[in-house]
Amino acid sequence: MKIKITELREKVAVGVSKLGYTEADADAIVDTLLYAEKRGNNQGIPKIATGGVPHASEVEEFRIAKENKCGVLLSGGHSMATTAKAADKAVELAKIHGVGVACVNHTFTSSGSIGYFVRRISKAGYIGFMCVGNGNFAAVAPTGSAERKLGTNPLAYAFPYDGGEVVFDNATAAIAYFGVVQAMLKGEPLPEGVALNSKGEPTTNPKEVIGEMEGESVGGAIKTFADHKGFGLSLFVQLMGSAFSLAGIPGAHEEDGGGTFILAIDPGLLSGKDEYMKRSRELVEHIKSAKPIPGQEVLLPGERGDRRARQGEGTGEIEIADGVWNELCKFIEK
Repeated sequence: MKIKITELREKVAVGVSKLGYTEADADAIVDTLLYAEKRGNNQGIPKIATGGVPHASEVEEFRIAKENKCGVLLSGGHSMATTAKAADKAVELAKIHGVGVACVNHTFTSSGSIGYFVRRISKAGYIGFMCVGNGNFAAVAPTGSAERKLGTNPLAYAFPYDGGEVVFDNATAAIAYFGVVQAMLKGEPLPEGVALNSKGEPTTNPKEVIGEMEGESVGGAIKTFADHKGFGLSLFVQLMGSAFSLAGIPGAHEEDGGGTFILAIDPGLLSGKDEYMKRSRELVEHIKSAKPIPGQEVLLPGERGDRRARQGEGTGEIEIADGVWNELCKFIEK
């Protein structure tokens, strides 16, 4: 169904407020969710009614755990709100030192569409990279196994160029966990080859992936994308978003929660910003000049979602699945 963006923002804000978030934290959560929803990203409003945004009283108190010359470790708070602070801090450090590193731990909540945060860095004029280790949440099996050992472990980057920014945001899993949630809410099957049931057999039924066993929200397992290639990247993300960020992993240091690694780089650190912007634009133009296969189009990372967002902003409304909208309204009316 078509929903006005103003009404959607209002409903999401009510839902976030109902969960106990206020002021800047509430704004960061609402903005992150709407960023995803406007781009057709499955990290959007289903999180409100399904536990991706728990009550504010359930999250740890925010604090600065450690800070040094070019790095900062932030702890606690809702992941979306704390990650927004971390992205801004990484930029602040990069302005001074050319490079800024910010990490987050002790978050036990979804970080949402992390493209939102690297875009925030890029819009400030810096190159951004980010990856998220999912703490004790395990939904993904390493290649060669059907046992859940990894998070969905997303990574994202954004770089500015003359004319805009390129934004890549992708789970190292074959499908994001909330992609499975969204499919279940819509009553749709999963794509072939992305998931296994609890017996290790391929499945397209999201209900066989999302179980309810002793409070766990995962029944089967999601696969990594491109098998061993995705597994290799997932392990890297888990290292930076867990070990480096002093966060937890399934079965170890779980009290340290989920972790996030953010890197902001001054694009003019070595070449001068003008030269960087010129060369990055040349790169974008070179890629976009590739002759498309008949019936297809060469799109930069993030370009499809940005088009959808611009279209929605132009018309003032976007398409929301009935099941997703009804779930949000039901939650608000409780």
